[in-house]
Amino acid sequence: MDWKKLRESPLFWTIFFAGLAFLLLVLDFATKWIVQANLKEEGTSICLIPNFLYITLAYNTGAAFSLGSGTVGGRIFNIAISIIMSVLFIGYYVISYKKSGKFLKSILALLIAGALGNLIDRCFYWKATTGFDGVIDWIQFYLGGGPNASTSIINPFATFNIADACLVIGVILFIVYLILDSVKTSKEKQAAENEPNVVPSDPSMHKDNGEGKDG
Repeated sequence: MDWKKLRESPLFWTIFFAGLAFLLLVLDFATKWIVQANLKEEGTSICLIPNFLYITLAYNTGAAFSLGSGTVGGRIFNIAISIIMSVLFIGYYVISYKKSGKFLKSILALLIAGALGNLIDRCFYWKATTGFDGVIDWIQFYLGGGPNASTSIINPFATFNIADACLVIGVILFIVYLILDSVKTSKEKQAAENEPNVVPSDPSMHKDNGEGKDG
């Protein structure tokens, strides 16, 4: 198999980045249900790094990172936002595929996986069907002394899942991409403006005017 030729194939990279998004989506789904199956009750924690990092089962019916305790109307609104985000990310990926590089394709794979991961939870995880409501969050950070310290804006700092992490990392990388692309475009424009204008020479200047013949 000619790997060099394969890596140059558009189909190879289409499968690669679609596979990356799918792998992240499966990882998000699997980790949520492993935590759900083992901890069972909301608020149950496993300490990984004392006073800093815990696995804590939480159900979020609000926005990302366990922000808010949304009503049914609020949850439907969040479902609509997740659908719009998913459609926009997938649409942008398809439209810009031929022009975008591997860095941007990787970013879009992260964003698509993140949007779809939480969309699945919001759409299908209701008390009547699963026994709980909302998105499963399980990664919890404390930055203000841990669970035994007083609660503050940084204690706990955030409770989230892999889908949330994909979205945040994807957004940060997309901002970096936009900055780098803007700098590159600016440099190319400046180089084009500084390039000297070459005035085409008059062909008649190179014609033999007859002088110098026959000495």
